[in-house]
Amino acid sequence: MADGQRIEASTVIWTTGVRASSLTEQIPGERDALGRLHVDSHLKVIGQDDIFATGDVAYASSDDIGNHALMTCQHAIVLGRHAGNNVAAQLLGVAPTPYSQPKYVTCLDLGAWGAVYTEGWDRQVKLVRQEGKALKTQINTQWIYPPAANRESAWAAADPLIPIA
Repeated sequence: MADGQRIEASTVIWTTGVRASSLTEQIPGERDALGRLHVDSHLKVIGQDDIFATGDVAYASSDDIGNHALMTCQHAIVLGRHAGNNVAAQLLGVAPTPYSQPKYVTCLDLGAWGAVYTEGWDRQVKLVRQEGKALKTQINTQWIYPPAANRESAWAAADPLIPIA
């Protein structure tokens, strides 16, 4: 506690909120309640011809049924791929690639007990305990980290058309 007092507990759950970076306040545009800039399907800030937003600062529709990308690595990775592609496409005068990410999963590590893995916006439980933990470990150690420091791997990982597993 702030006064130095300790409360003994077997389980502690920490929760926090998230907000988009305050740097986005320099960009004119509509924002959601978390400060994220509204973007079109190509991740261009609505009302701005030359500004794209991605990751935690983009309020981006992820599907055709009203869901929006969350401030998570699973969305940030794909948003980044599309934003980078679409900035380059605009510079080169070629067609951009619309962002779409209808698959949604969660994987919550619960320490020694294991983990819980869900699929879908309704969070259907698919794996628990050690099976969930094995998947969470794979996600953290292989999937969400950047590729090895070589040009071919980096270019391959940046492709916005990589299928979502």
